[in-house]
This record gives sequence, structure tokens and C-alpha cells, in this order.
Amino acid sequence: MNYYFLVFLLSLSFNSFASETKEFQAEGIKKIEITNPKGEIIISSNKNSKKIIVSIEKVQFDKECKFNLSSKLDTMMAKVEHENSFFDKANCVAILKVEVPAKSFDYDVTSGSGTIKMNDVDGKIDFKTATGVVEISGESLKNIEGKTATGNMRLTFNRCPTRADINLASATGDAEINLPIQCKIRVSHKSATGSLFNELGESEEYQVMISSKSAGGNLKIKKIIK
Repeated sequence: MNYYFLVFLLSLSFNSFASETKEFQAEGIKKIEITNPKGEIIISSNKNSKKIIVSIEKVQFDKECKFNLSSKLDTMMAKVEHENSFFDKANCVAILKVEVPAKSFDYDVTSGSGTIKMNDVDGKIDFKTATGVVEISGESLKNIEGKTATGNMRLTFNRCPTRADINLASATGDAEINLPIQCKIRVSHKSATGSLFNELGESEEYQVMISSKSAGGNLKIKKIIK
């Protein structure tokens, strides 16, 4: 094999699977914005750390793909973008991981066809995705706002909040919400063909208000027994 051709192939392979890691001091950061059109977004907590650690694995990254990582005032931003298009024609596939300390943040998370996984996080969450699956869990979750087309959503509140609103919207994606058995809730589910399954019942003096709008998606509210 030609030497220069071999070097070219190795260069392509390295660029396609290149990874980057950067650390931020969490002090002063209140909001985290994450955008990754294709691939995965994984956000998890580390109780022993005081830093925000962001890493990206570039699975497929053509020359027009950009990864921008920055902080401004009280907001940290990590965004995978494409010069000419965002969702439809972007060949920018990446696994974006964010490790946060055990404190409350406001999250703004956007994906296209990729999955969103948020484990043991605290705070308010606003997420948007087209077809990706969304899984969120935490001890001190607060308000959650979510929109998806066909992607399914699974939210787990390991502890019942004093007061929280959950607002979900989808075309055909199903939603599952898991809450402690003692949690008092109210539910509004509007769907053309989707069904509602509620293990917790409803209470006038509620702690969590759940609102769901969907064309054909189902809503399941399940109890966590500890």
C-alpha cells in the first residue's frame, strides 16, 4: 500500500473518532446548555467533584462539523453544529458526556435523532428531541418541560418535590413518569388516540402538576415503592 495513502487513511480514522475533554469550575454556573443533533447526550452527577467535566467522542465528524464549548456569565454551553444545516443533512455524530457536581442546575438540552440520558441530576430541565429516547432521573428534580416527535420519554423522581410542574408534548412518543407512592399529583392528558394509565390517582392538594399533550402517545404514571 502506498505510504501516503496509508497516512491519509489513519488521519481520517483519527479525525472520525477523535475525543476531547475539558473541565470547568462549577462555582458560579447556574445553567447548562447542551446541543447535539445526532448521537448521544449523557449527563450524570459526581458527588465527589466540584467541577463540570465535558467530553466528546467524535464518531462521525466531517470537516464542516463544529464543536463549541464555552462559558459566559452563569451559563456553560456545549454545542455540536454544522456550518450548512443543523438536523437534516448533518454528518456530525458524537457522544457528548457531561459530568456535574451534586448541585442544582437549570438544563437546556436539545437533540435531533440522538438519545438523551440524565442520571441523578437535580434542578429544572427543558429538553427537545425529534426521534431520540429521553431518560431522566434525580433526587431533587424540579420543573420539567419536554417536547418530542416520536421519541419516548421516561422520567423518574426518586423523591417527591415540594412543588413541580411537568409539561410534555409529543406526536406519537409515549411518556412514563415514575414518582414515590406518597406523592400527590394532578394530571391533564390530552391525546387523540393515546391512553392514560395512573397508579397514583389524583389529589386536590397536589405537589406535582402533570400536563401532557399528544396526538397518539400514551402516558403512564407509575408509583415507586421504597
